[in-house]
Amino acid sequence: MTLYDTIQAVERIAAKQPAVKMIVRNDIFRLNSVPSVLYGVFGWLQREHSASADSSLRQFSFTFFYVDRLMEDRSNETEIQSVGVDTLDNIIRALDASGIYPGGVWTFTTFNQRFTDECAGVFTNVVLQVPVDSQCAVTLPDYSSDFSSDFLIY
Repeated sequence: MTLYDTIQAVERIAAKQPAVKMIVRNDIFRLNSVPSVLYGVFGWLQREHSASADSSLRQFSFTFFYVDRLMEDRSNETEIQSVGVDTLDNIIRALDASGIYPGGVWTFTTFNQRFTDECAGVFTNVVLQVPVDSQCAVTLPDYSSDFSSDFLIY
């Protein structure tokens, strides 16, 4: 499974969550440039990915976010964070059920943040383990050996 396939699966599962009305890709602060935000928002950020020659799994690391708008009196702060924990946990568990395995435990950190609107939310760091499509290296022809006109060396 590729990184692209993994991200597609994450977004597909996140979009099915009842609390999620919008997805922000690869930088939650892109929320600031959206003119009409649909709350609740699921966002993801890529972190450092890894693989090993002696493993049939790749590890893709992400931070997942859930963000919603606070009411003026901030009375819904804890409710937003509670929904966020449930939503992110559901996404991770659904990924696990679909064959994308979370490594270890995941913890949740709550926050308040001013985006376009005053918001509250929660984030979690998760490592997703996916099977490698092939453990054999692909051998490609050495185009530099014949110095043909379609290959340049500087």
